[in-house]
Amino acid sequence: MAQSQFGPLRTYKDPQDRFQFTYPAAFGAPAPGTDNGFRNRTAAIRFSGFSAGVHAGRIILGGEAVLTSGAPQLDLQAAGGLYDAITLQIFTEPVANLIRNALPVLTPDNFCDAIGGERHLDPADPRLAGLTAQQRATIARVDRMGNMASTVLRCDVVGNTVTFEKVAALDPAAPPRHIYGAIRFLPAPYSSFQLIRGSGDEPGNALILQITAVVNSWKVK
Repeated sequence: MAQSQFGPLRTYKDPQDRFQFTYPAAFGAPAPGTDNGFRNRTAAIRFSGFSAGVHAGRIILGGEAVLTSGAPQLDLQAAGGLYDAITLQIFTEPVANLIRNALPVLTPDNFCDAIGGERHLDPADPRLAGLTAQQRATIARVDRMGNMASTVLRCDVVGNTVTFEKVAALDPAAPPRHIYGAIRFLPAPYSSFQLIRGSGDEPGNALILQITAVVNSWKVK
């Protein structure tokens, strides 16, 4: 247990002894998160008082700490559905692999543009030539999924960590939602450590800084 400007801290130690990080005790108890250890989601940790659910009368989305390997992907369709490992599962694995190989790899330099744009992969890209017209149309639709009318409110790059907040709609008929968090780009064998959360209202600067502190505390054991 430690103390910070955000209150008492706890240390999460990976059960496989690969890494650790600190998080506010107010986040609650950690547990395996969505698709923990599946494909490129090397580890996913959810928190009982912080991750998806209803907290203090607010509906919260995401909020899991995720360690990735391979090309970085983002929770909550923060850069559209093609960059979201869970959304990408609507495609067969061969098509999903084709998409992953054709997408520009996210880096600190292109991250802010990626979360602000609705289009990241041209369906007419020659690398997709073997797909049917319907498959290419689905790729274009999924690319925009969760990222329509995107407005980036902040995107701060400090070294290999990006802190961001944006507003975007899930689909044309849905209300806008705030997607916010931080991602730290890592050297191999990992690619990123991230904590991305969503809600219907503004998170406030203090919470975003808190999330950034969690992401920056990650270290290899």
